Amino acid sequence: MTVPMSYFQGEPLKIGNETQLLIDDNIVEDRWALERVLHPPSKHLLNPILVKDKPWEGDIALSPYVMWDEDFGRYRMWYKCFSLTNYWGAGGPPYHLSYAESDDGINWEKPDLDVSDYPGYPISNVVYTGTYRQRTQGVQVIKNPNQSDPNKRYMYIHVEAIPHSEEGLQSGVNVAYSPDGLRWTLPEPPKHILDYHSDCLNHVVYDPQEEQWLLYCRPIHMFSSGRRDLRVGQIGGRHMRRRVSVMTSKDFINWSYPRTCMYPDEMDTPDYDACTVFRWAGQFIMLYAAMEGDVTGSNEVRLASSQDGVNWERFYTREPYIARGREGDWDAGQVTVSGPPVIQGDTMLIYYSGTPNTQYETTTQSGIAVAMAKVDRFVEQRGGDRPGYLLTKEFVVEGNRIKINTVMPGMPYHEQFIRVEIASHPPLGGHHGSSQPYPGFSFEDSDVLKGSRTDMTVTWNGSADISELAGKPVYLRFEIVNMGLFSFKITQE
Repeated sequence: MTVPMSYFQGEPLKIGNETQLLIDDNIVEDRWALERVLHPPSKHLLNPILVKDKPWEGDIALSPYVMWDEDFGRYRMWYKCFSLTNYWGAGGPPYHLSYAESDDGINWEKPDLDVSDYPGYPISNVVYTGTYRQRTQGVQVIKNPNQSDPNKRYMYIHVEAIPHSEEGLQSGVNVAYSPDGLRWTLPEPPKHILDYHSDCLNHVVYDPQEEQWLLYCRPIHMFSSGRRDLRVGQIGGRHMRRRVSVMTSKDFINWSYPRTCMYPDEMDTPDYDACTVFRWAGQFIMLYAAMEGDVTGSNEVRLASSQDGVNWERFYTREPYIARGREGDWDAGQVTVSGPPVIQGDTMLIYYSGTPNTQYETTTQSGIAVAMAKVDRFVEQRGGDRPGYLLTKEFVVEGNRIKINTVMPGMPYHEQFIRVEIASHPPLGGHHGSSQPYPGFSFEDSDVLKGSRTDMTVTWNGSADISELAGKPVYLRFEIVNMGLFSFKITQE
């Protein structure tokens, strides 16, 4: 939720019953003695959970895009395969889209299908190789159950060369459609969303606030004017387009010109090799692959947040959200996230790919992995021995309970708790101190909250009911001692 100008003109926010993440200061009016702490997910002990083990998968399998599909009753994964031999012109397509299924999101099966004819293998788990030049890059698959055309129930965003009136086949970003996520066709006549080769995780995100689609891709305009002699580490010259740009569309047909929305600054690596953007709790989150493109070609996954999908705030420490593995590990060279988290109970499954080598080294090894975190736990507001305080922006209560997402690290012999106060808006002029608590909802009335919970209910004098405040403008004031707070939300129960 983007804070509107009307808030600064005196009107309280309307946040409804949506979770309010505390990644940044969007919902925060003031903070004192708190530290924002990144909360990286834990890599699964069985990683990698999917590797290339079929002859048609080529040299590497990577870039997973996973969803839970209720119609199938299973987790479904689309992933990219690459063959270096085919890339240089021998054999089948250098890139293609493959498919796997799972009952638990950890153990994956590659079904025998006959939906895409990979040369020499009429039965495989390959689902798309490209229509015209047998070469497709991309992994994002979107399901739209409300699509009136059953043959367009699934959309696949990818790079593929299609006929161009003047230049023959022209590479660009396209959309293909499918009734089941397995059998894919291009629309007739095929038409690019973006008519040049954008070699990153091109993907779309829908913004319900602006009622428009956002496509994240490579920029056209950049500092180098297309020069490739700024070297080094890569045969043929330095890749200069490793930034993030965005295009918009109201109808998925007519798209705006790509504008750069994020490029590396003084604290960052020289390149953003790829990124994935998704809507989460009313805002946008980006997991981007920060790449050391000048020297090593290695990368790691970092986190950024945005309220509008265009203006981005990178987490201030620039530490990795998903780090590379240790030297000698299967993911020691590169890690990249290519899709949004998948909810499983109160856990987020975050799928990523990795290789032991950097981008400037030839590799025939890769793997697809999963990392796990409790839901909504991206960044915590952490208090220490000295009490820390967080005051939210003023908003209208639309519910009767407050839920918070907390973590309580093991700290023997240390005081640990969170208390919550609901405060009123003081009048201008002549008032003393800050906003005052509503009767019965002060820190003194607040029950002490302890523990690690994703949905802890706040209570005052044993009662969670705040229905008497419904429709009223309030601030929430949190007192935090040696605990962490990730989010809060107003619920109606």
